[in-house]
Amino acid sequence: MPYVNGNSMDMEHISGWESGMQAFNMPGMAMTPGLGPPDFGPFDPALYQEPMTFDDFEPVSASTATMEPINNKLSGHIHRNSLDASPRSLLGNSPTGLYLPLDTTSGEPSLDNQAASNAQIVGMSGEVDPYLLSRYRYDQYNEAAFQSIRMRKMNEASVAGGTVPAFFAIAHNALAFKAQPVEKTEALDKYRQEVEEMVSDDVGKRLIRLFYKYVQPYFPVLTREGRYVRDADGIREPRTVSTCILAAIYGHALPFCAWDEKLCVEVYTPPSADALFRIAWLACQPMMHTPSLAVLQTILLLVQRRPTNKHVSDTPFKWVMMTVAVSIAQALGLNRDPTDWPLPSWEIKVRKRLAWATFVQDKWLALNFGRASHIQTDDWDIEPLTEADFADADRDGPDAPAGFWGQHFAKLAELSVIVDDVMHSLFSLRATKALQGSLEATLEVAKPLRLRLTEWHSKLPNGLLPQTGTLSPGTTRRKSMSHDLDGNGSLYLAYITTKIELFRAMLRPPANDTNAAAVTALRTGALTVAREVHDFLEDLNARELEAFWASYARTNFTIASSFMLLLFVTSPTVVDAKECLSLLTAWRSLLRIKSRSCDLLNLALLRLDGVWVAGVEKLINLSPSAAIAWAESGQAK
Repeated sequence: MPYVNGNSMDMEHISGWESGMQAFNMPGMAMTPGLGPPDFGPFDPALYQEPMTFDDFEPVSASTATMEPINNKLSGHIHRNSLDASPRSLLGNSPTGLYLPLDTTSGEPSLDNQAASNAQIVGMSGEVDPYLLSRYRYDQYNEAAFQSIRMRKMNEASVAGGTVPAFFAIAHNALAFKAQPVEKTEALDKYRQEVEEMVSDDVGKRLIRLFYKYVQPYFPVLTREGRYVRDADGIREPRTVSTCILAAIYGHALPFCAWDEKLCVEVYTPPSADALFRIAWLACQPMMHTPSLAVLQTILLLVQRRPTNKHVSDTPFKWVMMTVAVSIAQALGLNRDPTDWPLPSWEIKVRKRLAWATFVQDKWLALNFGRASHIQTDDWDIEPLTEADFADADRDGPDAPAGFWGQHFAKLAELSVIVDDVMHSLFSLRATKALQGSLEATLEVAKPLRLRLTEWHSKLPNGLLPQTGTLSPGTTRRKSMSHDLDGNGSLYLAYITTKIELFRAMLRPPANDTNAAAVTALRTGALTVAREVHDFLEDLNARELEAFWASYARTNFTIASSFMLLLFVTSPTVVDAKECLSLLTAWRSLLRIKSRSCDLLNLALLRLDGVWVAGVEKLINLSPSAAIAWAESGQAK
């Protein structure tokens, strides 16, 4: 039987049969094509005068109440209070035993514009069998209406076409009013007031514009399409945006105030990013009981936030937030491909982008933390991103150098699929156990992954390389005369990090007489990759360092430090050891210089400084060749 917002409903409340009562015997109710559902209006507490307490009210336990249609239509206007309404605030003073009316949003094709209701996917193994739902009769809106919920049919099951049935349960948000934890309406209003006091509407519009110009091209989780109030430039009015997502947008846009033609010259004291992100987190928590795309957008932006302490690794709380993001994405059915669903085109686009944003963040955080991913590929059925998934309205700023504006993110999603396979095949506990003692077996597993990564890089458009313009002497990288911010460095660093992870796995098995030649070849390749990341950082200029970087980029730089240290301490020959130490020392010096203007590098530098201060020879068991090279370098304490 349906499970709605944490409340299990008795079959009598789903089917409508009880004590001889006729099924769906309500005015205007029809379940045949061509006839819509009853014309119920939004719930209006003023219609009910009888006082009540929350402890006494149980909307899904009543068995004798009747429901009368309310004949007022939903307004097309967006009221701010409804954006952040908690389930409890939607209830008001309602008499005991009242069935909540259905929203008058039947016929609304969007799953995310359901007014006072929320839509959650019906799982394959849950209390309602999708194959049973396939046998129900649906109206012209592909809906079967019950008391307080509607079932929305999205497709037909097809053995030949390889599709499985997809259904959404659309339930009134007030059904979750007893869900815990809960936030009082007064607190939600207070969060909104704090945001509005920190950021005026005029400044807010400019910050939203900055977000779309400097963040959205690299992390396209927002959309300007759909039915929202916008200004003359197509920017959504801040008053029409939920508090949680608005605060997160402002927080991410603040670093780019210097690139706004008004904010750069005004005596403007920016609000605290910490305060904005705190409000974003607190304001979205009550909405997790009745999730929407805005809640997921908020959580993903919170996960994407740059570290608050540049000298300390991320705490497990970021991993917890990622768990929340994946859970909400699954509840919203984002792990299912929506391409052929009867949804507005804008919603299909943003659902696909949000799905891949969740996937990308999950896979890279799993790599950074060295933990198992939350998303299992067996339950992931999303088509790759294409140009059609990136609407022109959803970007700002100049055109992409080549291709479409979302190609950075589309290529990152492709790379993340490879990363997922690398982590599963080479770094899962079972894979590590099986492969750590055999170089031959490791190389066999790694070979197809290396080929896929090479192919990915070969198809990378020139416009996505960190720098564009005229060739610099002695290098294949390009220098640019442009002074626009370029956020593609994060993508290229991710590519190099993937290569580092492959070499880390291949260098795990112990060297012996039978594999000495292979190990030597591997170390040569590994040292080449180490030089590549050194040169990559050395060539980064201010317009790239000041641009948007994914939050996991900081750990990726730190992984490079660890990789170079590993190469040095395991050097099999003195010549190899001296070469590795020279590169490691140069990398440390480069980090010290670049970190002065880029806090993403502080942790990578701190990890090496800690080893140097403690004494490399005292802290680490060096190979004989590494010990000789270290002693001859004059750095031993």
